[in-house]
Amino acid sequence: MPEQIKSSDQFTWTYALWLLPFLGADWVYWLAPQWDWWTIDLIVFLATLIAMAGSLCFNLVLRRWRRVLSLLTAPLLLLVCLQLLAIAGITPDSVRFALTRQTYLAEIKRADPPEEGQRFRTFVWDDTFRHKTYSTLVYDESGEIALPKGAQTAAWQKRLQKFCSEKRKECATLDPGPNAFISVSKIGEHFYILDDSLPTAFP
Repeated sequence: MPEQIKSSDQFTWTYALWLLPFLGADWVYWLAPQWDWWTIDLIVFLATLIAMAGSLCFNLVLRRWRRVLSLLTAPLLLLVCLQLLAIAGITPDSVRFALTRQTYLAEIKRADPPEEGQRFRTFVWDDTFRHKTYSTLVYDESGEIALPKGAQTAAWQKRLQKFCSEKRKECATLDPGPNAFISVSKIGEHFYILDDSLPTAFP
């Protein structure tokens, strides 16, 4: 029996795969936005936590120290892999945009051309958290949305005000309030993601 336990005590990276279902929601939730992803994330998180805690206790009882070390280092390994992918430009947002870019471009082309200035459109990018939009995909031909706050031209400000007056639900703002933090990142040619930080994501 001791020999069997010893032979089964091997270091393995496969425990990192246990975390993939929990992280997978960030990559695929937009395929079915009508689902309750907050509840799904919670259930998957609890199931993963119980499975890893149970395995950890089981291996501790059997003194499988290499297995215990594998469990403890699995999250670190996965974080390193995700960071390397991010450095290479492969993120949930970039993959999603690559797959849906033509759909957004087609919708922009179908829209009426602007009377003056350059095209400006916004699309809901992430509203899964209690039905509140805190991540918006912005198409801005001028690129001024990426400039520091206050550096936008008067013409751009006027264009944004007109856009917001016509489409309030799709309005984008660089000044959401004192308790919010706005960040803008470029994701493609003329496309940007405007993120509204979590402090204002709670309705």
